[in-house]
Amino acid sequence: MTKVLGKKELESWLNSIMQERILVAPKRVDDLVLFTPVHSVDEIAFDFQNTTLSPKELFFPRTETLFTIVHKDGEIEFTPVTVDRETVLFGIRPCDARGIAILDGPYLSDPPDSLWAQHRDKTTLIGLACAKPAPQCFCTSMGSSPTDTSNVDILLTEVDDGYAVEIVTEKGEKLLQGAELKESDVKPSVPQCDASVPAEGIVDAVKRAFEDPYWSRLADRCIHCNICAYVCPTCYCFDIRDYKAGGKIERIRTWESCQSKGFSRIAGGYDPRANKGSRLRQRFCHKLLYFPEQFGPLGCVGCGRCVTACPVNIDIREIISDIQERGAQVGQRSN
Repeated sequence: MTKVLGKKELESWLNSIMQERILVAPKRVDDLVLFTPVHSVDEIAFDFQNTTLSPKELFFPRTETLFTIVHKDGEIEFTPVTVDRETVLFGIRPCDARGIAILDGPYLSDPPDSLWAQHRDKTTLIGLACAKPAPQCFCTSMGSSPTDTSNVDILLTEVDDGYAVEIVTEKGEKLLQGAELKESDVKPSVPQCDASVPAEGIVDAVKRAFEDPYWSRLADRCIHCNICAYVCPTCYCFDIRDYKAGGKIERIRTWESCQSKGFSRIAGGYDPRANKGSRLRQRFCHKLLYFPEQFGPLGCVGCGRCVTACPVNIDIREIISDIQERGAQVGQRSN
């Protein structure tokens, strides 16, 4: 039997959550669907394929104060930022939940990032399985699926009379206390997603194709707008700056991209990635080579946002296929 939450019961449950916690959910804003705090179930968008931006901003805000320092009466007062309110993130797709779990690698490895850890601890993830994946989605190729429960606390899957409920963690079980669940013999459907992207073995293929002129030719198309990094659920490059106003200093962390000119500049002004080709290669090497070597999973979840957003139609699915082919050619020549 399947646990089911009827649509009216879902509304009541979400209303009860809003009384005690911050509820963040997909909301239509003009022609976009964005994760934002909501105060009414009527604000929540249910009929969407995926949000325009990933929910990583809830855990890694585009601009975030890390701490403040105040000079007062000859004393120095250091105040780190803390996360106090409990948040429920409703409607996250399995691919985006996987993206957050992937970022646990760099952010929770020793020494852990305090703010990331606090955001993770204070947030409960209610997943919403994909009913109809978008054409650009390829999560199945990257080791996940439209109904993956691995990285959420609760997964809801739409069925005829409401939503099938899978309780994944103790945190999810606690949140569901008081919800009016019923038993049903309904079996949720499992939608199909593009499984044709040849991701298996890509780490070795990228190594072999590292010096291939392909990267420079691809970079000739790229205008380095960085939109791919900003919509991506797993890009986490940042810049840190200190701002002073009166006797107060704030340390601010902001989103950046490894494709930005000067991002890799070091002391003395030397930039090991001064040309466009090396910077574009860095983006894909990080996702497909460096990240899996350091943390395990590939640094791509197959959400397809970069495919949709790129103004010059650079497609990571095509790049993976091209690099597999070029890496194989290099391997044949070396044998």
